Amino acid sequence: MALTIAALVPGTALATHSNGQGPGKDFRNGSDKGFCPTPFGTFPCHVAVNGQGSDAAGSGLPATGSWFIDITTGGFLGLPDPVSISGAVVCLHAGPNLGGNDAWARLRIDVSNTPLAPLGFTVSDRATDNGEGANSSGPDASTGFLNAPGTACPPIPIAVSPILQGNITIHDGI
Repeated sequence: MALTIAALVPGTALATHSNGQGPGKDFRNGSDKGFCPTPFGTFPCHVAVNGQGSDAAGSGLPATGSWFIDITTGGFLGLPDPVSISGAVVCLHAGPNLGGNDAWARLRIDVSNTPLAPLGFTVSDRATDNGEGANSSGPDASTGFLNAPGTACPPIPIAVSPILQGNITIHDGI
């Protein structure tokens, strides 16, 4: 059975999203509370991704970091409440796109309390950092989907949804 989990993934960090400032590595940091669409409906969720890719020029490999998603299901269809998945960031690539600063990540599932998100599978993730305050071009945005095991994180042109609370900080190490 194919399962799709779209995740709104925001973040807090102490760095700028501006290219050319900061380390020579791509990174994405932060957490948020919002809503995650799934094949079973849209549910409240809390998401955090804190990772960096060592190859700022392209592949996103190797990457380090951690992530989690807690989806409040209210026990819908007998699902755990919350559904909790977490693990390691295995790929992270950042770059400018559509007026924002985007990051694509592959997030390996190392801990899961549901067989619908099996260990070793991944979440393919895209997030957009649209700046903060007067420099913001709109709310930060994110989405993701459950994927087979793997480590690549190509820039998949999937639509992102605005986050409701939190902040995503992305840096393109160029």
